Amino acid sequence: MNLKEAFMFVSKAKQFTQSYLYPKLSSAIASALLIISMSTISHHVHAVFIDFDDITALPAEPFDGCLCGHVLSNEYASQGLIFNGDSSWLIGGVLPDGTNRNGVQGFNGISLSFVGTLPNFISFNAFSVNEDAIFIAVYGENDYLFTHVGSGWQGTEETSTPYIPGELISFTATEGIKSLHISSLFSLRTGPYIDNLTFESRSVPEPVPFVLFSLALAGLFCRRIGRQPVTR
Repeated sequence: MNLKEAFMFVSKAKQFTQSYLYPKLSSAIASALLIISMSTISHHVHAVFIDFDDITALPAEPFDGCLCGHVLSNEYASQGLIFNGDSSWLIGGVLPDGTNRNGVQGFNGISLSFVGTLPNFISFNAFSVNEDAIFIAVYGENDYLFTHVGSGWQGTEETSTPYIPGELISFTATEGIKSLHISSLFSLRTGPYIDNLTFESRSVPEPVPFVLFSLALAGLFCRRIGRQPVTR
C-alpha cells in the first residue's frame, strides 16, 4: 500500500466512524442512561400480598356452629398490617394436601390499619354471605377520605347491583391510607369476608437530579456528534 492509498484508507475509516459508529454509540449511551434512570425511579414501589394461608386456623370451638376460632391482631405487623378490635376472625381449613385455605371473616365488620410505609393502592377479594353490598370506609393519616361500595344489595333496587362472589375490589388514594373499616349492609354475625389482600405504595417521585443530568448528557453527546465534520 502506497502513501496515497494509505491516506484514502484513513479518510474512509474516519468517515465511517463519524457517520455510522458515533450515532450508534450515542444511541446506546442514551439508552443505557435512560434504563439506569428508570430503574432508579422504579425502586420507589413497595407491594405486599397476604393470602392468610400461612396460619392454621383454630377449630370452631367452644361449640359447634361458631366460626370464632382465631381473632386476628398483630400477626402481620412485620408486613405492615394490624387488625383492630375483636371482630376480625381467621377462618378456613386444611386441604387434603396439608396446605391452608383461609380468609378473614368480619363479625359486624373488619377493622384494620397499616404501619410503616402507608399504601395508596389496595385490593382484595370480597364475599358476603347474605349477598348484601360491602362498604369500605377509607381513612388517611388524620381524617376520613372516602367510602368504596362493592356489588350486592344496598337496600333499594335503584342503588343495588348484582352480587359478584369474590369480587375483586380495588381503590387508590392520593395520600397514604392509614386504616379501613369493612362492613356489609346488614352487618350481622356473618359479615364481610375478604381474602388475597394486596397493598402498595405506588408513589413515583419527581425526576431526580440524576435523571435530568443523564438525559442532558445524552442530548449533549448526540448534539456534539451531529456537528462532527464528515470527510469526503
